[in-house]
Amino acid sequence: MNGPRSILRAAGSLWFAALLLILLLVAMACATVFESSHGTERALDAFYRAWWFKTLIVLLCVNVAAAMLLRYPFSKRQIGFVVTHVAILVTLGGALLTQQFGIDGQIAIAEGQTVESFNVSQNTLTIVNRRDNTTAGINLNGSAFRGFRAVDQPSAPELKLGRTRISVERYLPDSVWSRRVIEDDDPLLKPAVEVSLSPSGRENATWIFAGQPADPATASVAYRVFSDAAQLERVVNTDPASSQPASVDVVKVVYNGNTFEIPVEDCTAKAAPLGKTGYAVRVLRYLPHAIVGADSRLTNVSDRRINPAIEVEIIGPSTRETRIAFANFPGFSHGKDELEEVKLTFIAANDPAPIAPLEILGGPGDELYVRFQLEGRPFRVEKLSIDTTIDSPWPGWKFCVSRRFAHARVEWSLEPTESIGADRLPALLLKIGTPTESVETWVQKYEPRPVLADGTPYQIIYADKRVPLGFALTLNRLRIGMYPGETKPRSYESQITTVDPLTGRSQSHVISMNHPVEHGGYTLYQSSVSREDGRGVSVLGVARDPGQLIVFTGYVALMIGMVIVLGTRITEHRRASRRLKTGTAGTNGT
Repeated sequence: MNGPRSILRAAGSLWFAALLLILLLVAMACATVFESSHGTERALDAFYRAWWFKTLIVLLCVNVAAAMLLRYPFSKRQIGFVVTHVAILVTLGGALLTQQFGIDGQIAIAEGQTVESFNVSQNTLTIVNRRDNTTAGINLNGSAFRGFRAVDQPSAPELKLGRTRISVERYLPDSVWSRRVIEDDDPLLKPAVEVSLSPSGRENATWIFAGQPADPATASVAYRVFSDAAQLERVVNTDPASSQPASVDVVKVVYNGNTFEIPVEDCTAKAAPLGKTGYAVRVLRYLPHAIVGADSRLTNVSDRRINPAIEVEIIGPSTRETRIAFANFPGFSHGKDELEEVKLTFIAANDPAPIAPLEILGGPGDELYVRFQLEGRPFRVEKLSIDTTIDSPWPGWKFCVSRRFAHARVEWSLEPTESIGADRLPALLLKIGTPTESVETWVQKYEPRPVLADGTPYQIIYADKRVPLGFALTLNRLRIGMYPGETKPRSYESQITTVDPLTGRSQSHVISMNHPVEHGGYTLYQSSVSREDGRGVSVLGVARDPGQLIVFTGYVALMIGMVIVLGTRITEHRRASRRLKTGTAGTNGT
């Protein structure tokens, strides 16, 4: 019996209570300082949601309960003690109830907009089948998905939609897109070189793709690739200031072993026959710098001959077909070729004129040159070696080609940021499995991600959980009060209307700073404001606190208990003083 009694005395002792209170006060003071420099979310994660802080709260509850058990059964003079300690337990119990069942969310609503739900800080992952609009979702519970550390293989349930399975492979607390260029064997991919124009020739390397000029550092850079060494030699050894193209643009057609080469200008105004084959070709469009846009349509973006292409109509005995041919990418196919027996290629003229002040010229082998063309100065050509720096015409700047790929593929991935910002964007690495294939993809929070798996288009959404309000809320007007003579906001005021979906009854409310509105079981308060597309946007906090009344009751009981304790102590002190005076008087009388 002495063992358990000793443990109970230690747990309910005053010195243990004092130690716990000191530790809690120090922790909250540190949290306040930490929050001022790192934000509320980081402070909640580092302090108030930490296991050690929760342990201190639990130990405080144990201390209070043990102190009461040590004094049971209670006497009349211990009423204040009992009320005070019960009030502490009630307050902590109300706080626990709020933590477990309370709701704290936000609504971002523009003027004139109506919403019926709001976001809460609980992560969800949703997949949508874009073909039949079926959906499935899971809640990403646990500290791993709201923490500030990267986690591999976080614990999360598998997301299932039909025969498609999605598992979470990695979590990043904050992320930024990172581009990586790798060598591939796909003949349809463009050649590319990694170049640097910098004081040392080694800094700020940039990838330049054939037909896509870029602007690293101080000059525009372009990369041109020639199909044979003779073409490259003619361009390298020709002064572009005094020369014209060494050849003309040609449409090359191969049919049944026969080759036909027709100048583009001869088949632009009218169709040109391919001998006695019964076929003819006509150039519908010539584009000096062609790209295939997001809508899969061919578009010209420049008059410079950077990525020349033609749109050709092939006319057969019984059918017609339109094709697109790129001079720089003879293997590129846009659309489905019905006339498979007809092979078409576009051979562009070898134009020696530079397409950028700094131009890299590549041949079919390892040959590589750079051509500098500065306005008012003669052009300069130098042979290049991979990873060797040369002096550029710009004083203090050097040029280097560090890598060269014949078929370059761009891979995008999300990487963790060096420092986590207040407006952080978490990200997930997902593995999507189907009966026939398995693919991985990154999805960033609030950015829906399209994915094609097993031939089916999906959309994956990583976002906050949406909770229905139970009523419709419309922002009629947002007022922003300014300080006199300043543009700094002084006050915010949202004029809203709520509509009950069952009765159709509408009510008008005004939410302003320090003046929240209670409606539908929620407390709506003004959080912040912004502007979007010329309209005011009000950010409203939405809260439901089931433990609020319990906590307030605990506070009141705590004050009453402390008053009772103080009153009991004063009464006992007066009684002791009277007894002391009575005893002293009796002694003097004898």
